[in-house]
Amino acid sequence: MEKLKHLLIEGKTKCPIATHDVHVNLKNRQHAIDEYHYGPANPEKPGKYWKDAAKRWKTNEQEVKSMRCGNCAAFDMSKKILNCIENGIKTGEYGNEPGINAKETIEKAKLGYCNFFKFKCAADRTCSAWVTGGPIK
Repeated sequence: MEKLKHLLIEGKTKCPIATHDVHVNLKNRQHAIDEYHYGPANPEKPGKYWKDAAKRWKTNEQEVKSMRCGNCAAFDMSKKILNCIENGIKTGEYGNEPGINAKETIEKAKLGYCNFFKFKCAADRTCSAWVTGGPIK
């Protein structure tokens, strides 16, 4: 039943379900955290995240810090996807929520959409599936 609901929402909005359903978004994001080291949790306080990432990539911290979601070829910041994210934030889980400044949320978080793992993604983070050539605009 849930899959049918998701298909109906995607058909109506022409947007990926994770841009409108926070539960799907968080599930997909958690998968990226658990399996592909999506992080750091707080880019402003990364702890030893970059050191560990450099070990996984077998390179130095400076190099791995340059490999962010914001410059990954799977990071979608096209007008269409940003509109999907904005509308998903505005309508929320319980219908239209007036007074929400979705554009500001998107800008402050530097949000885009990960085409690999299907979730709203922050440009300042990275994961082990990073590929050069992005973002998609």
